[in-house]
Amino acid sequence: MKASTSSKKPAQRQNAPKDSLKLSESKNLPNTKLIKSPKTPAQSPRLYAEWEKQRAILLALPHKYSDWKSILKEVRACFERIIKLICVRERVYLCIDPRDKSGLKFIQQHCKKQLKSGNLQIFRIPLNDTWARDFGPISIQQNGRNENLNFTFNGWGLKFSANFDNQINTRLHELGILENLSTQSLVLEGGSIDSNGEGLLLTTTNCLLEPNRNAHLSKAEIEKILRETFGLKKIFWLEHGFLAGDDTDSHIDNLARFIAPKTIAYVKCEDSKDIHFESLAKMESELKALRDESGAPFKLVPLPLPKSQFYKKERLPASYVNFLFVNGALLVPTYNDKKNDKRALEALRAELPHLEVLGIDCITLIKWHGSLHCASMQLY
Repeated sequence: MKASTSSKKPAQRQNAPKDSLKLSESKNLPNTKLIKSPKTPAQSPRLYAEWEKQRAILLALPHKYSDWKSILKEVRACFERIIKLICVRERVYLCIDPRDKSGLKFIQQHCKKQLKSGNLQIFRIPLNDTWARDFGPISIQQNGRNENLNFTFNGWGLKFSANFDNQINTRLHELGILENLSTQSLVLEGGSIDSNGEGLLLTTTNCLLEPNRNAHLSKAEIEKILRETFGLKKIFWLEHGFLAGDDTDSHIDNLARFIAPKTIAYVKCEDSKDIHFESLAKMESELKALRDESGAPFKLVPLPLPKSQFYKKERLPASYVNFLFVNGALLVPTYNDKKNDKRALEALRAELPHLEVLGIDCITLIKWHGSLHCASMQLY
């Protein structure tokens, strides 16, 4: 996924504002005693599964001050479709760059119903790009409340500018949209991890061990941080699997995702002549070897690799695994591939009969190397 390439400077991590608490001096108050509150054991954090009840979906509107300039009309129409599908089911928090006056006007003209209902809310916040999955907050449940973790985002290992995007969570917190926000020193993107909600996590070594993210940490140290931060029982590190044109160093959200606590959907290449065949076959073998905390294998649901997509002579990382859970539905990216679009939708409908499984054309989004899940972040 590509961002504006005007700067290659690393993002600066912004510290969330800290609340100050003043205690009264008991020595100045006669006939009073300090009473210690009984200690309540802290609960282990829990990383949500994406199919759990959501409060809203965070999006960021593409603007002309980025690589989207050449296809701005197309991508705005794509976002209009996404916004309207989500707003039927839950709120959308849409970030629009303050410079993007035409983008604001477009949304005001084309999403009047959603704005009037309050299900679409706009926030004028500076943006580098549109990939909310990777700069947005990652939510956990701890001590009976929701907490939002603000990990450092550095443009996928210093590949692209992130000076604005790395500040979005702090700005949303200041606006009262994100409660209980805490800044984390680890560089981590939401698309690089996937949770089953019960302490199991999927990720890839290619991304999390890429040297421009957390070079000072070993694999064991990163795993320790992830286990403690998310309350994990097991982390599954996939060592194989990639998609050509992927700028993220093999984000898991393009390769393999939980769709139920014990079920994983994954991308399968069936063409032995395709560049992806060998690597994805090895990834499939890794998935088959995985065991949950009780020692049982996972149910695996293969999704076809879409037909090859190209833009400006570059192959694009199109994947049906880049789907988005919303309340009561699963939104699945489609790529103008009648045969495989249908196969992917049918496979997911068979596994998720309790959800409405809907396809949404993402042929424009994929032109800048991301898709539906990449462009969104769920809030709880």
